[in-house]
Amino acid sequence: MEDCPLFADPPRTTIGNHHATDDGYGYLMQQRSQDERTADNRGTGLIVAATAFGALAVLAFQAIASRTLGTEGFAPVAVLWTVMFLLYTVLQLPAEQHLTRALVVTRDHAQIVRVRRAMVIAFSTALVVGSAFTAVTLDRFFDGSTVFVAITALIVVTRSIMATARGTLAGHRRFAAYGASIALEAAALLLGGVVVATLGGDATMFAGVMALAPLATLLARPFARQHGAHDHHTVDAQSGSFLAWLIAATAASQVIIAGGPIAVSFVGGSPAAVSIFFTSFALLRGPVTSAYNLVARVLPDFTELAHGADPGRLWGWARRITVAGLGVAILGAIGSGLLLRPIVAAIYGEAFMPPVLAAVLGGAGVGLGLGALFATQVYSAAALGSRLAFGWFVALIISFIVLITVDIEPVSRVALAFASGEATGLVMLGFVLTLGARVRASDIDRSNR
Repeated sequence: MEDCPLFADPPRTTIGNHHATDDGYGYLMQQRSQDERTADNRGTGLIVAATAFGALAVLAFQAIASRTLGTEGFAPVAVLWTVMFLLYTVLQLPAEQHLTRALVVTRDHAQIVRVRRAMVIAFSTALVVGSAFTAVTLDRFFDGSTVFVAITALIVVTRSIMATARGTLAGHRRFAAYGASIALEAAALLLGGVVVATLGGDATMFAGVMALAPLATLLARPFARQHGAHDHHTVDAQSGSFLAWLIAATAASQVIIAGGPIAVSFVGGSPAAVSIFFTSFALLRGPVTSAYNLVARVLPDFTELAHGADPGRLWGWARRITVAGLGVAILGAIGSGLLLRPIVAAIYGEAFMPPVLAAVLGGAGVGLGLGALFATQVYSAAALGSRLAFGWFVALIISFIVLITVDIEPVSRVALAFASGEATGLVMLGFVLTLGARVRASDIDRSNR
């Protein structure tokens, strides 16, 4: 498998050979060879193709599970998927991105060890929080079955392995193998779902598939030795407090985008309303969820810009991303308002169709969320963790205010809170917080150190 072109990239110039700039902190990347650029382009294509396949596989898995279990029986799987998604995006994905960024800016062994120690803390936190949440809410969401506590813990462990694997692949610019890891996990999830449905399995069996599928990532050989890597320190990888700021920012953003099913329940929605919101917004969130994979392709290049001779180029990208996000939001609102309900009915059944208002608001929120996701990478690349966290906390506050003050039916109420939060986050990151943010790499967020 090591010699297969899908998993191996051509040898490339390592960071130990990069030239430092005159400011004594940033560096200019050497111009990559044609082979390296070809490998990057091939990897990008594979990530896009694998992401599309992964999105379809997730939809198919959820459709199979929902039709097998019904609206009431599917509710534990819906909540567990939400918990899994929140834990991954709040704690495990930031750790993955932190490792990616660290491998871009340094090959110093001591630096990487400190980064990995910070990752272990994040993963351990996910394990405690996830297991505790499931244990506390067994009667409310999981029919009192203690098996879900063990499954939650296993999900955290396997997805922590997956996050470390993918962060390593992206940091070494092994984009082709990164794309392969996405496809392998998706294939394992879909195959497992088909097997469980064929056997007439219950919710715990579908949850077990969710726990085991991430291990397929290891088939991409993420930890294979990389020839030519040097023990060379170039830029401070900011192992501790930066990751804490990144997790805080991601926590706020993911509560907005992924906490919907739980919010529906707590504002008075029935178990059926929880399932309706989950299935509808699983479709809507598909582009945003899929875009997390593309972050692995964007973040290394943004990091190079942040620590290059002209960081202002990076902030130009923030403004362009914001404008694009606003345009996508308009298209998303129109398209979702027209198409979401019939699509949901075709995939999950008519009982899962959301209100029209929720469909329109959800579509707009997804467009805004896509813009906010890529704007977030600008701040991650520049290590502006505290500024990023501030923007997302403002967005979360606005979302919460909308949730508790607007009195409409639960599904549309949570959809409005979601769209409001994403709009605030995009405007804060794309415009408000970019004022004065054009700093040289030597001035970047010293409070993170």
